[in-house]
Amino acid sequence: MLECKQQILKSIPYNNCCIHSFLNVIISSGKIENGHLLISAPDFVLEKVAYFINKLYPNVQVNIWDNFLSFDNAFELEVDFSKFDLSLYDNDCDRQTILKTLFLLYGSFYYNSDNNKNSTGYRLEFVFKDAEKCKVASALLNENELHLTNIERQNNFVLYTKNSNTICDLLVLLGATSSALELQNNLAMREVRNSVNRQNNCFGYNLDKTLNSSDKQLEAINFLYQNDLLDSLDENLKEIAMLRFANPDVSLNDLKILLNKPISRAGIKYRLDKIMEIYRQYKEKD
Repeated sequence: MLECKQQILKSIPYNNCCIHSFLNVIISSGKIENGHLLISAPDFVLEKVAYFINKLYPNVQVNIWDNFLSFDNAFELEVDFSKFDLSLYDNDCDRQTILKTLFLLYGSFYYNSDNNKNSTGYRLEFVFKDAEKCKVASALLNENELHLTNIERQNNFVLYTKNSNTICDLLVLLGATSSALELQNNLAMREVRNSVNRQNNCFGYNLDKTLNSSDKQLEAINFLYQNDLLDSLDENLKEIAMLRFANPDVSLNDLKILLNKPISRAGIKYRLDKIMEIYRQYKEKD
């Protein structure tokens, strides 16, 4: 997830309107303690915050330590710390920057990259402490036709999705294209693995079915042979009986290739069924 957020941060434009949008979301997430504004975020995000603040407000002194950033004269930033008003942002780039910043602060993305049966799938979510920011994120997502499930969990307001297609679309929108491609590759690998597993299961089932049928046919042929009854069969039945005896494991499709005069698979099955019927008739007499 860290790499994903680093990609998103790099995608934020360096124009003034997007920088202000980024800073406004970041600063509105802070809280005042002992006259200082404290902001909590990953270090690489706080480093970008400090860079932008120093660029736009050179008189503001910024301090960073242990995933926290603080400064004293926050009033110079001209930000309303009590709320974040989405209606003040009309530009698409600003609104997209706001969504990106919300994910940097409150979002998480998980998927198991191991292509094995123990993989637990995909999940992307936003977890907010207050309902207003959750509404802002939900509105921005809906604008882009991305609809996440909205729930309350342990006094938090959560937007989440487990749909891999929605996650890929959202990652691209956020600017994490490498993570989206990695996820798509993972999805493709899983589909290939699942397809191979289905084919192997089907092959195994068909093989078991072939061997089971072959065992019963061999039992019938052996009975006819031991009781000198093979010569009583017509030439077509006798030929297929001898071929099955010599090739107990092959499929019906392979058997028809071995015939002097190849017939359809249905024809092969009919002859073998006929032998089984003759066998059962003799067994009933015994």
